[in-house]
Amino acid sequence: MHPHAHYGVPSHYYYSPYYSRWWVHPYYRYQYATVAVVYFDYYVDPWSDGWAPQYRSGWNWTPGYWAYGYWTPGYWAPVHTGPRYYYGRNYTYVPGFWYGTAYVDGYYRPEAREDGGWNWVEGYYLEDGTYIWGYWEPTEAGPEGYVWEPGFYDGETYVDGFWRPDYRSGYTWVSAYYDEAGVYHSGYWMPAEDKPGYIWVPGWFDGNEWIAGYWIPESEYSDADPTEWQPAEGWDAGWEVGGGWGEGAVEDNGTERQGVRGNDDSAPETSGNGESVEEIPLAVPVNQDEQ
Repeated sequence: MHPHAHYGVPSHYYYSPYYSRWWVHPYYRYQYATVAVVYFDYYVDPWSDGWAPQYRSGWNWTPGYWAYGYWTPGYWAPVHTGPRYYYGRNYTYVPGFWYGTAYVDGYYRPEAREDGGWNWVEGYYLEDGTYIWGYWEPTEAGPEGYVWEPGFYDGETYVDGFWRPDYRSGYTWVSAYYDEAGVYHSGYWMPAEDKPGYIWVPGWFDGNEWIAGYWIPESEYSDADPTEWQPAEGWDAGWEVGGGWGEGAVEDNGTERQGVRGNDDSAPETSGNGESVEEIPLAVPVNQDEQ
């Protein structure tokens, strides 16, 4: 295990590969490679009302439009009707959106969820062109002082969000985004003050709790070879085995989380069972009653 991976692999039954980043080098655990972003081999300018994309098999282009003095770029919709009724539930299409010149494909979602109380929040563009993508949000209010960090679509499935503090002294929250290579960069806490000669490795939410970020010397960061790194044994324990997702049995990890305090205050101190002893946890899973 990399010396700056401060925690052991979760052993909880709800440990999920959609959240887990324990198999990824610690420097990149806040990033998710996706197949959600469309690749273009021609000039793209969705922010111009005179631009239109080339033909795309299986898709119809829905042109953009002006509204109240602001431009809303167009999007693709499937030619064929999708799963309007699938697995006993009604589905609806969520249009794709533009993040600069990167296009994130749309997808189908159920009109309602049956795994607890959830509301769907429609996506929209801000005045500066930034897109706030649609997401599921719990119907019940979160802990006092917390805000909901929206989930995202990774091109194959929807990854739920989590509760995080609205404010954290000495830190700024960096918002999540998709880049042009199709990589989703999840949001993270960034120290307000820089540390010369060091690189900040962002923290991430592993589905159970927030794994703290930390500073690392620039030389160590530059000399690291992620291709030679191997995850600790048990990184995939706790995943479902057999059957499809949601249908297989869950393999017990059989280990406990080991908390190790880092060399600075960026890594939270933990008790023997891995629970944070900070005043507040930095992320709270939705289904608290199951944990």
